[in-house]
Amino acid sequence: MQPSDTTIRRSTRLYLPIAAVVSCVAGLLLSLAPALGQTMKPSRPSSGNPVSVKKNVVTFGTQTASATKPDNQGIYTFGATPGGRIEAHVAVINYSDQTASFLIRGTDAVNTPEGGFAALPINERSHDLGAWIYLPRSDLTVTLRARTDLIVPFLIEVPTDATPGDHVGVITATLVSSVISKSGQRLQLLQTVGTRIFLRVSGPLHPLLTVTVLAVHDQGTLDPIGTDNAKVTYSISNTGNIDLGGLQTVYISGLLGGRSTAASVPRLQLLLPGFSVKETVEVKGVFPEVRETAHVSIRPLYIAGSVAPPSGPFQATRSFWAIPWTLIAIIVAMILLVVGWFLRLRRRRARATASRPKPGRRDSAGKKESRAGVSGSNGSAERQAAEHESPAKDPTPVASD
Repeated sequence: MQPSDTTIRRSTRLYLPIAAVVSCVAGLLLSLAPALGQTMKPSRPSSGNPVSVKKNVVTFGTQTASATKPDNQGIYTFGATPGGRIEAHVAVINYSDQTASFLIRGTDAVNTPEGGFAALPINERSHDLGAWIYLPRSDLTVTLRARTDLIVPFLIEVPTDATPGDHVGVITATLVSSVISKSGQRLQLLQTVGTRIFLRVSGPLHPLLTVTVLAVHDQGTLDPIGTDNAKVTYSISNTGNIDLGGLQTVYISGLLGGRSTAASVPRLQLLLPGFSVKETVEVKGVFPEVRETAHVSIRPLYIAGSVAPPSGPFQATRSFWAIPWTLIAIIVAMILLVVGWFLRLRRRRARATASRPKPGRRDSAGKKESRAGVSGSNGSAERQAAEHESPAKDPTPVASD
């Protein structure tokens, strides 16, 4: 499909130092304007301040626009139903002091591995919103004189089977040039700028971030009562159908109730549905408590002005070992010293008890002789005592007649 309005409006501004010459040239341009179909307007950035340019350097950009001039919206935000049509305009601005040609196209938006926002590379085909954008020509290349802008109409046709939720694309302008490398080779240089398009298709909304803690690396410490640092690596995936950013909180809790929170955690940039990003956060001041748990929590942030269904926070945890080896070594050494001292004291007492002499038991030989002598003398004394103590028997009297 082609847009109904394919008129391209150009604007120029000439800067001359002499007021008389300016008035003459202005009068000439005004007389030619009806025939050329051009409209005079300044080429300025969205801030409203003139752009300083360098010689032989092409500075350019894109900007949201009405049918007649650029505006200050910054991004496109649309809502549509499946099968809907949206007509809009984009301004392509050449801020430099030389003529340049630009390739205009609509493409899908993607997240970089670091979580940044980017347009799909020029050699890759769009499969989402970028495929729904139609320009006056499929391969539109425009040439802009110095300090001029160009209003380009475009059309968005939403498929009847479009999935509910957010779809993101970019209207881009690409400057194609060539450079000579240090080795003398001629290389093609592509410089691309663009304006974001956020389109929400009506239907059920499911904001969801899936957080997976991949690893925790505890750096350890030699200080027996000191703290160490731990690096928490985790992955965040937008598994819902809404564009989401987020405020991240990362902390580590210990077996004994200790808690250490990361001081500076970067804000999660806008993550598009279907994309993932990996984060690594350092948590300082972690006291090793043998068994620790890393916690990641993300409170979702939405695009300003969009519908924000209640959701989150999205959380994940992972347990790991953080053993204070130095402290354990000191405790074990102290236990060994106490046990060794106790065993030594016990042996000394045993030797002292064994070396103390007992009555009648000087040695093994004397012990036997002493026992034999005592037995013999006692036996003789007992017999003698029995003889002295036993009364003599009187003779039995005999009766006489």
